[in-house]
Amino acid sequence: MKSYWLFQYRCTIVVVVALLVAFVPVESVQAQNRICFNEVPDCIEGRFAEFWRQNGGLPVFGFPITPVFEQEVEGKVRQVQIFERNRFELHAENARPYDVLLGRLGDDLLQRRGTPWQNEPKAPTTQQSGCRYFAQTQHLVCDTFLRYWQSHGLDFDGRRGFSEAESLALFGLPLTEARVETNSSGDTVLTQWFERARLELHTNLGPDVVLLGLLGREAFGSQPPPQPKPTPSPADPCSGIPPAVNGVVVPNCVRVINNEPFFLEVSGFGFTPGERIGLYVTYLATGAVIPIDNTGDSTADVEGRYIVGITGGPSNPSGLYAITMEGVQSGNKAIVYFKVIR
Repeated sequence: MKSYWLFQYRCTIVVVVALLVAFVPVESVQAQNRICFNEVPDCIEGRFAEFWRQNGGLPVFGFPITPVFEQEVEGKVRQVQIFERNRFELHAENARPYDVLLGRLGDDLLQRRGTPWQNEPKAPTTQQSGCRYFAQTQHLVCDTFLRYWQSHGLDFDGRRGFSEAESLALFGLPLTEARVETNSSGDTVLTQWFERARLELHTNLGPDVVLLGLLGREAFGSQPPPQPKPTPSPADPCSGIPPAVNGVVVPNCVRVINNEPFFLEVSGFGFTPGERIGLYVTYLATGAVIPIDNTGDSTADVEGRYIVGITGGPSNPSGLYAITMEGVQSGNKAIVYFKVIR
């Protein structure tokens, strides 16, 4: 087994550049402002593509989960596109860079839950070490969440760093105090809601790892999709599996018979030796992060490899999955794909 993984590791050095090129967005020759992905059917085009690229891309907004369509926003019909973490709105009457605004999905979702932010408990004090008080909503943002809020934002002026106005444009004002909640992926994490975002502290990935909640998926999941694109069934049921990035999974296509369990050998490369590795499995048809059994260490070995065994079974529906491994210290990502067929 050791010689097998060593062979795979050496082969990966040769082909990793080609794999990385295959994983990055595929841009159309006819329209340079068009970004498409292997993982989802919808593309980003025009001004929305430019805005997505300039202001954080995948980590901030996620993949598109709809095409552009018209939706009434605050009493006016606008062109919008839903992403995993937010909604882009085209305000053509505004000059750049304010012609694309982000939806107030944090506010929207709190209203839908029957917990409007106006009724949320306010901060017990206006001054606290390591915190910033926002008088407009009477909430504190503290410590890791405050550092994240201040170090991210929309790029209005092209300068390094972010002004308060740029951070407000991305996140908005805080609508709640920080509190422990269970998110739509089943993670119980310290959470704080903002007008346009939900900050989540994932200490299982590292003491200061902040991720943005999947507000776009949560807000749009209960609505019918606008004119979904039909996906033709491939002749080969194992076709359409994207190439792996910095890793390998064996096998990458599993036929489940009589609901018997299956086992995958998964390996990721390029991590810092000894660093902790976060792992999650995504069912790409819905974007849901699914629970799955795994065996192996939670750290990279002395050669920067992360090897783990994963067991699936009857609870895993047919379709395409992504296994993402991310180094907590290095930020290196390895992504492998597998398909379950019946």
